Amino acid sequence: MIFAVCLVATTAGQTGKPTNHKGLEITLLGVARAQNVPLLDCPPGTNSQRGNARGGEEFAVVTLAFKVTPAFKETIVKKPVMTDSTGKAYNTSVAIIDPGSLPAYECAFPFRVPAGTRVASLQIETATIDLASLDKK
Repeated sequence: MIFAVCLVATTAGQTGKPTNHKGLEITLLGVARAQNVPLLDCPPGTNSQRGNARGGEEFAVVTLAFKVTPAFKETIVKKPVMTDSTGKAYNTSVAIIDPGSLPAYECAFPFRVPAGTRVASLQIETATIDLASLDKK
């Protein structure tokens, strides 16, 4: 079953179709680069912190849409982890808090990376989403 979820999620990232993880329908909306980013929780709340890239760095910002399906049962969803084209993993400071609190929402997950890093995939627990096709770097 886990293999099937990963396979579907990887395909979903390539085609733009949503994947389902724990009753959350997740759709990749885009990958962007930024020097300054808001560090909002997901779904967006009142956190007003900002992140600023240091010299030689930038943020790779992955935007996802979430839709809560009838199959969703209240659970903890771990923070996404992004992997670059060399296999190096990057963490985000943005947490997925109370994922079932809204029926649908969008979240931006910034990852601090060396400037020019080519992103490959995003993993949320057992779901893997391909990012390479949308990375404009």
